[in-house]
Amino acid sequence: MWAVIKVDKVLKFYNFQTEQYEVVSDIKFAHADELESIDGISMAFGGFTKIVLEHERCVKTLLKAGFPLFMKKIDAREAAKAVSLTGYTYIQFEVSKLQL
Repeated sequence: MWAVIKVDKVLKFYNFQTEQYEVVSDIKFAHADELESIDGISMAFGGFTKIVLEHERCVKTLLKAGFPLFMKKIDAREAAKAVSLTGYTYIQFEVSKLQL
């Protein structure tokens, strides 16, 4: 699953309903050098590597909060282009199965 994000000093997810980037407090992430072992997918942004932890929990949290997730990266790209977003990127969540 894919989400549209922006990373400055914090990880923000784009909410297509409010048309704003928002911090989701239940999403746990860290710099790669802060972790003893890497349990997630690393994303490189401006020389920093961020690791998002607990992918399945993150997906459930985002969906419950009303953030859209996309099955394919191209779908996330098309949605971002449709609202003329700039300065965004994507994050992929690896999930085995989703139960809400």
